[in-house]
Amino acid sequence: MDTENAKPSNFLLSGDPISDHASDLSPAERDLLAAAGFVEDPDAYAQVTRDTAAHAAALITTAASEREVAGALGVSDARVRQLRAAGKLWAIDNDGTWVYPALQFERDPQTGMPRQIRGIDQVLAALPRDLHPLSVAGFLRNPQPDLAIDGHPSTPLDWLRRGHSVAPVLQLVEVLAWAGS
Repeated sequence: MDTENAKPSNFLLSGDPISDHASDLSPAERDLLAAAGFVEDPDAYAQVTRDTAAHAAALITTAASEREVAGALGVSDARVRQLRAAGKLWAIDNDGTWVYPALQFERDPQTGMPRQIRGIDQVLAALPRDLHPLSVAGFLRNPQPDLAIDGHPSTPLDWLRRGHSVAPVLQLVEVLAWAGS
């Protein structure tokens, strides 16, 4: 794929996601940080943009279509749309077509059939609707100290996959919603 000429997906932010204009630092504060060795790295901005695009592309290219989700879950396309509208299935609008990120699904260990991770429907429904897809993925994939398994922080996804209560994950969602408001 020609990444320099590739059109960004419609949900990616346009423009430079990190710029001088996003900083609340005064010129004196910038000078102080520069004197301490914290200098601006223009290449870092480009790397952040590339990483963001790569993460977004991975979410979309590994996502399932509505028909694939319906078949995997044994429900109709209409039911998939209802679950998406209720926020119980996570979907991303990819240029007018809804795609369903794979990370919300797992294989049933007994049957080998795909299913939605137990409890994730409640978590997805509780997340703020305007949360960027990369923020949703980040929340689900980042270890949380409040979800410790064997003394180690686990991700909400791992926590739910192991059959733990959804309640602590929902508490984290409340904190996320509060912090974002």
